[in-house]
Amino acid sequence: MMALFLAGSDSLATSALPQAPTVTEERAPRPTAWSTFRGRTASALHRLAWAVEPKVSGNR
Repeated sequence: MMALFLAGSDSLATSALPQAPTVTEERAPRPTAWSTFRGRTASALHRLAWAVEPKVSGNR
């Protein structure tokens, strides 16, 4: 049974041949100015929200 399963994967063994195609990794795109602005604005708004949030005491 295992031989039948592995028989279909023989085509993968050709990747070591000299004429085999190579796969190049693509670089991740650099963040744009807009996404940088959005991230910094979100961080500032979060800090502001934490600053104005009332302190909750342990007693209710």
